[in-house]
Amino acid sequence: MFTSTRRRALFALLVVLALLGGCERAEEPRTQVSDADAVAVVNDVVITREEFEEFLALQRMSRPAEDLQREQVLDEMISLELLRQAAVERGLDRDPEILRQVERSKTNLMVGALLEDWLGPEYTEEQLRAEYDRQVRDIDREEFKARHILLDTEEDAEAVIRELEEGADFEAMAREHSTGPSGPMGGDLGWFTANQMVSEFSDAVRALEPGTFTREPVQSDFGWHVILLEDTRTAEPPPFEAVRSRLEEILDNRIIQENIEDLRQRADIEIR
Repeated sequence: MFTSTRRRALFALLVVLALLGGCERAEEPRTQVSDADAVAVVNDVVITREEFEEFLALQRMSRPAEDLQREQVLDEMISLELLRQAAVERGLDRDPEILRQVERSKTNLMVGALLEDWLGPEYTEEQLRAEYDRQVRDIDREEFKARHILLDTEEDAEAVIRELEEGADFEAMAREHSTGPSGPMGGDLGWFTANQMVSEFSDAVRALEPGTFTREPVQSDFGWHVILLEDTRTAEPPPFEAVRSRLEEILDNRIIQENIEDLRQRADIEIR
């Protein structure tokens, strides 16, 4: 079982499903089990030492904040077995909905095991560094600091632009006329990257020089904007160690998606 932090989410799912699967015990007495292998017998159903140790390990993994003692966990396992037997007595083991859920749990367990098989060993430092360089190369590191005045109509935006061209203060105009939430702050939007804004807004910002504003109203789904670009900068990428786990997730997801795509290419799929 992998222990890297990049697989904790997947492992947590497997633990939960394994605990559910561990509840499915044989209904018939286990007469072949020796006394040395048994830690408890509940209405003729034997709980083996191997089963208990596995259950104990899974409980400690899923409840790390608790100081679980062996006696406590064995008592919980006995209670769980009593509950299982009571459910069987009521015929719940034949309930169609429960059987469907059991089948789904089995599917999830098998899929989880397949994903672990696909992911293979831990990534090397070289693999992670190569992915880091690729991400840094592809990321948009240009940031903008801007203000804007949001108006309801193109005519209102044009009127604001005329006043700005005559020397009106942009911040004061934003406080007085902007209908957006940044209006009381003089239209200040702080620092942002282009992909954080709608494309019409970002395109207009990219076309500006620091210290200039849009001479034509910019329309978006939010209304009509007048934009002032105050400054630009190139952001430093996050340090490698700070994003190591994220890089592992990216590589994991890529492997999984590639394998799924391969399965789809080789499958006969009919959507009705």
